[in-house]
Amino acid sequence: MNRRFLLPAPAVAPVGSLGARLKAFLLHTWRGRILLGALAVWLAQAAGVPVPDFVGQLAAFLLFVACLWGGFKLARYLVRRLLWRIRTKLIVSSLFIAVVPVVLLTLFFLLAGVLFTGLVASHLLSTEVERQQRDLEAVARAVVSHTPLGEPSVAERMKAAQARHPGLTWVAVDGARTVSATGELPARAPAWMKADDFAGIVKLPGDDHLRAMSRRGSAFVLLDLPVDERLVADLTTRTGIKLLRAHTTVKSRQAGITIDVKDDEAPQAKEQETIQAEGLLFFAEMPEFDWETGEKGSLTRAIEYQPFELIQRLSAGTSITGALLVKIWAAVGAVFAVMYCVALALGLMLARSITRSVHALSHGTERLRQGDFSYQIKVRSRDQLGELAESFNVMARGIDDLLRESAEKERLEEELRIARQIQMSLLPQGKVGLDGLRVAALCLPAAEVGGDYYDLLPLSDTRLGVVVADVSGKGTSAALYMAELKGLVLSLSRIYDSPGALLKQANRILAANLDSRSFITMTYAVVDTQARTMRLARAGHNPLIQLEAVTGRTRVLAPQGLGLGIDPGDRFDDILEEVELPLSAGDHFLFFTDGLSEAMNASAELFGEQRLRDLLEGAPELASEPLKERILAEVRAFAAGTAQHDDMTMVLLQVGPA
Repeated sequence: MNRRFLLPAPAVAPVGSLGARLKAFLLHTWRGRILLGALAVWLAQAAGVPVPDFVGQLAAFLLFVACLWGGFKLARYLVRRLLWRIRTKLIVSSLFIAVVPVVLLTLFFLLAGVLFTGLVASHLLSTEVERQQRDLEAVARAVVSHTPLGEPSVAERMKAAQARHPGLTWVAVDGARTVSATGELPARAPAWMKADDFAGIVKLPGDDHLRAMSRRGSAFVLLDLPVDERLVADLTTRTGIKLLRAHTTVKSRQAGITIDVKDDEAPQAKEQETIQAEGLLFFAEMPEFDWETGEKGSLTRAIEYQPFELIQRLSAGTSITGALLVKIWAAVGAVFAVMYCVALALGLMLARSITRSVHALSHGTERLRQGDFSYQIKVRSRDQLGELAESFNVMARGIDDLLRESAEKERLEEELRIARQIQMSLLPQGKVGLDGLRVAALCLPAAEVGGDYYDLLPLSDTRLGVVVADVSGKGTSAALYMAELKGLVLSLSRIYDSPGALLKQANRILAANLDSRSFITMTYAVVDTQARTMRLARAGHNPLIQLEAVTGRTRVLAPQGLGLGIDPGDRFDDILEEVELPLSAGDHFLFFTDGLSEAMNASAELFGEQRLRDLLEGAPELASEPLKERILAEVRAFAAGTAQHDDMTMVLLQVGPA
C-alpha cells in the first residue's frame, strides 16, 4: 500500500499506441501545447485571419523546428530498424567504403576536366578575338598611313578587309572632311583616346562590336565589326568554340541547365533567342570599352564547346593524338579498376571472417536452445569476436545452474498460485446483498497474493456490514495479515453493532500483534435498508465517494480516523469518528483502496480521485455491476499496459427504492 496522501491527478489520454502517445504529447506536455498553438496560428494565417507579423513568424519558426526534430526522430528510428542485421550493416559499410569514394573521385575528376577544358576554351576564344582586333588595327593603320586620304584609295583598300570580315563598316576622315563612310559610325575621334591606335571590344546597344581606330595628325580611320552571326560562325570555324551572343537562352541537354545571356542596356524590344546546347557550357571574360567615356569594363559571355574536339585541336600539331590520350586514360582506368577489385576482395575476406564468427555464435545459440549445454564454440581468432565466443562458452557452462534456479522459482510461483487461490476463497463468494441494495465488488492483487481485503457481512435481514481494508506493503506478509484481519472482523461483527466500537476493539487486538513496521487502514460501514441509514467509521483509509441521486453530484466522505496498529493507546479512540448518513433511492457509494486511485501510466501520472468522481457523475443511470466494469476499464485504459503497482479493490453500493 502506498502511504502518501491521495491527490487528484490531471486527465491523461491512454498512451498505448503511437497515435495515443502523440495525442498525449500534444495535449499534456508544455512542448506539445506550444506546438499546437503554433499550428493553430499558422492555419489561421493561411485562412486569411489577421495575425501580427511577430506571432506569425514565431509560429513558423516553431513549426520548422518541430519538423526538424520529427525528421531527426524518424530518421533515427529508420536507421535503427534497417541496420539491425549485421549483414545489412556490412553491405552499407561496403557501399560507403568501396562505392562512395569511387563515385566522389569520378565526380571530382569530371568536374576538374570540365573546369580545365572550359578555361582552355575560354583562353582560345579570347586569343582569337584579340587576333581579330589586331587584324582590324593593322588595316586601319595601313589605310591612314597613305595620306592625304582619298575616296578611291580608301574604298580600294577596304575591299580586301571586307572579304576577310563580312559586315565590316568604316569611316575615313581627313581634317573636317569625311573622305569615305559606310554605316552610321561617328565622324570624330572620342575625347578620351590619347594614343594614335586603338583596338578592342566596344559596348554598344544591341550586339557588341569589335572596333579599331588609327590616326595620323588630323586624319583617322575607324573600322567597326559587329559581333553578329557571321563573326560568331567565323570564330567557331577557327576555334571549334561557339560564342553565345546576348539575348540567347541556352538549354543544355546533358546537364539539364538553362542559361539566359542578357544585356541590361540593350533595347527592350530585342527578341530572346532559344537554342539547344550540344556541348558543354562555360564562360569567357574579355575586356570591353565604353566608346563615349572610355571606361574599361569586363564582357562575360557564355561559350559552348565539345571537350574531345578541343583536345583534338590542341593535339593537332603534336605527336600525341586524341586517340592516344583515350588509350592512356583507358590504361590508367584499368589499373585503378584492378586496384579497386583487389581492395574489394580484401574487404570481402574481412567481412567473411566477421560473419563466420557471428555464424558460429548463432549456431551455438541454436544448440543451447535445443538443450545441448555441453556445446562449445571453437575460438578461431584472438579479437573482440573471439572474446565474445569465449564468453559464450563460459555462459553455456553456467546454464545448468540457471536451470536449477529456474525450477526452484517455478516451484515457488506454484506455491504462490495456490496461496492466491486460498486468499481469493476468503473473499465473499457468490451474490451477497439485501433487498433494496445492489452490490458489486472486485479485488485484483498486484502480485500473486496481496494485502487488500473486502467483505460483505450479512448482519440481519435488513442490515449489511461492508468492510474494505488495505494492509501496508504487498506480497506474502500482507496476505497473512489480511487473513488474520478477516477472522478478527468476522468475530467482532457479531459482538459490536457500532462501526466505531468494532474498529476500536480491532485496534487494541492488532496493535499488540502487528509488526512495528506494519499497519492496516480500514473502512467499516453498516447499511440498514429498513431505517434507510448508513453508519460509517474510517481507520485512516481512503475516503468514501457518494453519488447523490437528487443532485447528480459526488461528494467525498472522510470521517477522521487513524490506521489500525499505529497507536496502541487512547489516541486512536479519541481521533476515530463515526457518522450516520441517510440513504436515498438511486444513491451510489464507492469504497476503494489506493491501488485504484493511484494507478499510474507510463508518464508516472496518477489516475486520481477526481477521475473516479467524474466517472460516477458521468453515468448515474448505470447499475452497480456495469458501473464497476466501466471504472475498471477506464483505469486499465489509463494505465495503458503498464504493470499494476498496487492491489486494486473496490465495493460499489447502489441504493434501491424503499
